[in-house]
Amino acid sequence: MSAKPKKTVHKKKHADEREPGVHQEPIPVLLFVILLLLAFWGMMYLHTNAGGFNRYVYGPFESYAMVSDVQPGSSDDPMKRGADVYKSICLPCHQASGLGAPGQFPPLAGSDWVNVEGPNRMLRIVINGLSGPVEVNGQSWSGAMPGFGDVIASDEDLAAVITYVRNSWGNEASVCTPEEAALVRSESADRGRPWSSPELLNLSLEVQ
Repeated sequence: MSAKPKKTVHKKKHADEREPGVHQEPIPVLLFVILLLLAFWGMMYLHTNAGGFNRYVYGPFESYAMVSDVQPGSSDDPMKRGADVYKSICLPCHQASGLGAPGQFPPLAGSDWVNVEGPNRMLRIVINGLSGPVEVNGQSWSGAMPGFGDVIASDEDLAAVITYVRNSWGNEASVCTPEEAALVRSESADRGRPWSSPELLNLSLEVQ
């Protein structure tokens, strides 16, 4: 007699013995809301601070238009051009009124350093800076002004801002020419340190 085939018995697996599989849980609503808020915040931050992703825009400016507004102008009118340079470089210390700040920055309006025959001393101060005590209109000031010769790289802009200061807020003095600015810049190129008041007072008023 042939042997009977054995029956295969399939036992039911318990719940913890089932084959592993992928089980997806729904995303919690709170997490979804948080992600949306983070995305919205990121877009608003970029909109406010990215400057349109323009490489010429940097803080605290928010757009290229704002940067352009404070750049020196290219107008043929030296007073207009000088006003633009003054606004972007000199105004934070000497103020829109030219009166400076009490105890910190001396006035340019009515200054006996400004209302003189020639622009020689003013040019040297702007190019190389001024350090140490200085007497302005009979009042002593102590402090330091950095040189802006590298910042105001154009002789036309340098001459224009000197002309603007010498003819604003009631000041009346001769204009400064780009040729004078170029000559003084050339003479001061290797100085490497700010001027002192006694040094400047020993120089002529006119550019020579």
